Amino acid sequence: MTVVRLLDVTRVHGEVHALRGVSLEVSCGELVAVMGPSGSGKSTLLNLAGGLDRPTSGSVTIEGRDLAAVKDLAALRRRSVGYVFQDLNLIPSLTAAENVMLPRELDGVRAGPAREQARAVLEEVGAGQAADRFPGQLSGGQRQRVAIARALVGERRLLLADEPTGALDTATGDEILRLLRERCDAGAAVLLVTHEPRYAAWADRVVYLRDGRVADATAVRLESAR
Repeated sequence: MTVVRLLDVTRVHGEVHALRGVSLEVSCGELVAVMGPSGSGKSTLLNLAGGLDRPTSGSVTIEGRDLAAVKDLAALRRRSVGYVFQDLNLIPSLTAAENVMLPRELDGVRAGPAREQARAVLEEVGAGQAADRFPGQLSGGQRQRVAIARALVGERRLLLADEPTGALDTATGDEILRLLRERCDAGAAVLLVTHEPRYAAWADRVVYLRDGRVADATAVRLESAR
């Protein structure tokens, strides 16, 4: 089953063509890595795939729903999409646990169960000890883990990760990719932006962007990376 589909998508910002006629599908159980030089359109692709931006032309669908026809995109994102932002976007006035549980509370989950889910996923990513601390009290690597936990919490079918290992050492980065791979193998679709070939090697497919276009795609997973 296709979870997210971008069909002939173009995104223009002023005179800049961030994406030019890009088509891409990611299905349940599939991890797709997106690589390319800075300015090639990788982050724009993720923003469109998650409904954070709208294409200038073309269409984006999530689980069969055309985002152009969805009235409450925020609700769809809370329920279907987990996003690890490149700049993390943690709320400084909330503890790590409160940051992670917030999407669940906004979606109607009571505080007690939402907190339990948040603490469980923080433990899963190795940040359980940070649950009651604020982002400003955490290291860059800890903040990265909290952001990843917020993306993983709940039953989201689509995970979008923009350089999720950027502030992590190699061993911890491997642990995070293993978590993403496990979620993928359990049925989620994962779209990962990375500059690191070692992390792209966890993917089922690697898509290369250049100047806003798909330059190449490789459907080979390097088993030695797992």
